[in-house]
Amino acid sequence: MRDHDLARLRGEIDSLDDQLLDLVERRLALSAAIAVAKGADRAHLKLRPERQRAVVARLQAKAAPASADAVAHVWRELMAHSLERQAPTRLMLWTDGDREQLVRLVRERFGSAAALLWTISPEEALRHAAGGEAVAIIPSGRAAPLPAGVVAFEILHDAGRSLAVAAGRVAEEEEEEEDGPGRRAAPWSPGSWRERPATQLPVYRDPRALSRAERRLAGRAPLVDLHDVDGLRQRLAEVAEGKALLLQGGDCAETFREHSAARVRATADLLLDMGRTIGAAGRPVVQVARMAGQWAKPRSSLTEWVGGVELPAYQGDAVNGEAATPASRTPDPARMLRAHDQAAATAALLWSLVPDGGEPVYASHEALLLPYEQALVRYDELSDRWWSGSGHMLWIGDRTRDPAGAHVEFARGIANPIGVKCGPGLGEDDLLRLLDRLDPEQAPGRVTLIARLGLRHVEAHLPRLIGAVRGEGRRVGWIVDPMHGNTRRAAGRKTRLLADIAAETRAFFQIAAAEGVEAGGIHLELTGQAVTECLGGDRRPLAERDLGRAYLTACDPRLNPDQARDIAELVAGLAAEGAGREARAA
Repeated sequence: MRDHDLARLRGEIDSLDDQLLDLVERRLALSAAIAVAKGADRAHLKLRPERQRAVVARLQAKAAPASADAVAHVWRELMAHSLERQAPTRLMLWTDGDREQLVRLVRERFGSAAALLWTISPEEALRHAAGGEAVAIIPSGRAAPLPAGVVAFEILHDAGRSLAVAAGRVAEEEEEEEDGPGRRAAPWSPGSWRERPATQLPVYRDPRALSRAERRLAGRAPLVDLHDVDGLRQRLAEVAEGKALLLQGGDCAETFREHSAARVRATADLLLDMGRTIGAAGRPVVQVARMAGQWAKPRSSLTEWVGGVELPAYQGDAVNGEAATPASRTPDPARMLRAHDQAAATAALLWSLVPDGGEPVYASHEALLLPYEQALVRYDELSDRWWSGSGHMLWIGDRTRDPAGAHVEFARGIANPIGVKCGPGLGEDDLLRLLDRLDPEQAPGRVTLIARLGLRHVEAHLPRLIGAVRGEGRRVGWIVDPMHGNTRRAAGRKTRLLADIAAETRAFFQIAAAEGVEAGGIHLELTGQAVTECLGGDRRPLAERDLGRAYLTACDPRLNPDQARDIAELVAGLAAEGAGREARAA
């Protein structure tokens, strides 16, 4: 590039800087004018965190994906200086941990304008917050009880861990926006989950590496199209109305080592074949694969002991490796990029396998790894909606379905259909709260409830859950996951009995009919490979001695093609029985 071209470009930047300076000064002057209009009220600090979040979210939606992080940083800094023009802001800090780490987190969130002051105790920090003099920054576990009028409005995270909360006096108009009976939900943004308590997220050692991976993901193309997302929602509305059946199935956890076009094709072909079997009962089948994103797994414990050494648990290939070594088990954010590459290839292959005019195979996965999920959220200006580009349908697992938690907060704001796993520990009130948060408008096809109760619990718990939802007049899809509640150990390995899977499936259909709702389908962990991970079967039954022959799963046992077809025939028969009952009733 020639010198005069460089000079011209630098001149344009100088001109833009002058314009930006004028706009910044005008914004700060308006903030000072607001302070004058408030009069005596300006002496007390009243925060409007939801207003700030809404401003940042709106601007990020208009910005290019690669600029989203810069927008958040610049505008938070600008708003911090604007707030300082209205009332002097002090941040009162206390921690018994790493002070430098806390200061970094506070500056990233609140900017450089406010004064930082250390207090002698959490109670001292909260006393200043109660007086409208400051924002208290204290460890998450020391946030309650809060003084009257003080609200914990922000959670500060580092590498997925909740380290501190910010508490202060929130403006009255914002208090009315907080979630609660008769109140509208607080504004949502793709990153608002970060202000909620989170479980099952990996702990990354290098926050900068995580931020780089998130930025790179945000600049990539989405894996699915919004038009197809809307198409699946329409089909799931038919499932809820009893006009179609949902067949959802695929790997427990996708892995880098097993990924290939042949394996993807084998599992997709199995789903299509099962769909034809089930569809012979008279209702069309919606086929949704647990693929193109099922890279992360929830665990009962985030650590395990191997050979006397405590290691992070394997949380899926998007997080860390299966090998039981410290290096392999250390969460690495760069793995999300490799997962996205392979998910993109899988999604494209799934869509290509369907003949012209045939039923598509949609992609779904558990929305567990929230940094990955947030990076793939996109905004559609035409419909004014946010949607996830990571998969057509996402579901919330039984371990992350806290109505006030981060995973539900993320899911409530995207346009994609959402599944909710319902285990035996789910109470009726929490289920209704989940539906209120995820589907306040009761949109057809928005929520599908996935009962994963286990054969021992299905008869005791399913009627009360169905009754609670039916009593509220809600029309949602109900399907059964007969896999996750029926895991046991045999020959030193996790396994499942096909007899238990079949019995819970049969009980689900019978209970749904007795409770007056449509049994909408089934959710299975399966593979197109000839694995030996589950016991039993009609075609080629497997015994305990067979488990070691081809036990390949990275996490939980899957049905092989013969076992999966056995269950498909069972579902077809149960669906035909239901159709027969309806015909006789008519």
